[in-house]
Amino acid sequence: MKRVIADVGRWTAYLHRDARGLELATEHDVPVTKLEDELFARVYEGGELERLPEADQDRSLRTWAEDVHDACTKLPAFARLVAECRGEAFAAGMAVQTLMAELKPQVPEAPDQKAPENIRRSIGNACEKASQAVEELRDALEGLGQVGFGTNSATGGTLPAQSIRALATKLRSDPRLKQIAQLAGRFARIAATKRRSRVKHGADEIADIEQGAELGRMLPSELVKLIVPKLRLVFMRNFLERAALQYQLIGNEPLGRGPLVVLLDKSGSMDGPRDTWATAVALALLDHAHREQRTYALLAFDVNVKHEAVVRPGEPLPEAALFTACAGGTEISVALHRGLHLVEQSQGGALKKADLVLITDGGSDAAAALAIRERAQQLGVSIFGLGIGVEREWLLPFCDDVQVITDLTKLDDSTAEALFAA
Repeated sequence: MKRVIADVGRWTAYLHRDARGLELATEHDVPVTKLEDELFARVYEGGELERLPEADQDRSLRTWAEDVHDACTKLPAFARLVAECRGEAFAAGMAVQTLMAELKPQVPEAPDQKAPENIRRSIGNACEKASQAVEELRDALEGLGQVGFGTNSATGGTLPAQSIRALATKLRSDPRLKQIAQLAGRFARIAATKRRSRVKHGADEIADIEQGAELGRMLPSELVKLIVPKLRLVFMRNFLERAALQYQLIGNEPLGRGPLVVLLDKSGSMDGPRDTWATAVALALLDHAHREQRTYALLAFDVNVKHEAVVRPGEPLPEAALFTACAGGTEISVALHRGLHLVEQSQGGALKKADLVLITDGGSDAAAALAIRERAQQLGVSIFGLGIGVEREWLLPFCDDVQVITDLTKLDDSTAEALFAA
């Protein structure tokens, strides 16, 4: 398609408009919009533009556009921006949108008007802002990629363009959501690290006899051949051919690695940084569950369960789950009873032998704790407590294990290990 001074492919122009929610490109677009298509093509494709013959160029913005493109070519900041966005339509769209927000005040009104002398400085500053905007959006997509925004069509952590635009709009107007996204993205990266470093549980139970070549598992009747000269060569032949008799061992997996049910405290005392941190952890656990093909449930509670959602691997968490208000008191037993009921009544046993994760900054009457623990044991359910600024003893009656959090700017290693390494 003919733009200002270059030819841009129709598919590239479509990707640009789709990423930003703009009308489809036509030959009647205003020159500034045509220039945006050109900038998108450079950022998205990472190559040089195919220049139009001079007679086909748009005279109303040609000189200014050439100055802008030349300045971009000479700026290391623009090259870095291209490297960050190449092949990612949403990132390139965000970059162009940020660039043009900085450049539009300088767009000339008269044909053949040159760009101002400080255009390189303006583009350099715009590139820095664009890189920051792209990084923030990418972090948000990493942290919120399993949540359905705008539509409920997110699958496997991939949001469609419409949902990405809806998310970007919300991030600009909602500081809390932006902070949740940043924390959730950081925690998801920690979870990924724990998954990569996870040590497989060793094989520790004899199941059968097999053929192989592992000295540590050889049967005594095989090893004794080493001290009998006439049988030594027989052993070496069997060893080299992996035909020696050895024990077959199997491993007993520890409890865990089942579905995840997160009980998120939404009492009045959680309002503010505690709720932001806790919601980010809940989202990191959602990402963790999806990546391991585990069913996930989220229950928001105070004295009652205020919101609940159950999602299977690949399904999005409804957007409303992030915006349950904090108010009221705290009744841990109510939340745990409901969580266990979900496990017990889940269709097709989707939540069988789940791990319950309780995130709270309070305590409550522990009279029902023993009955809850017994019921959990019968269902094969483990209960893990994350206490925010509470005494560990407050949660121990309800939980198999408890971690206490005091610093809401991070996720310490011991907590991350307990949450993501199992």
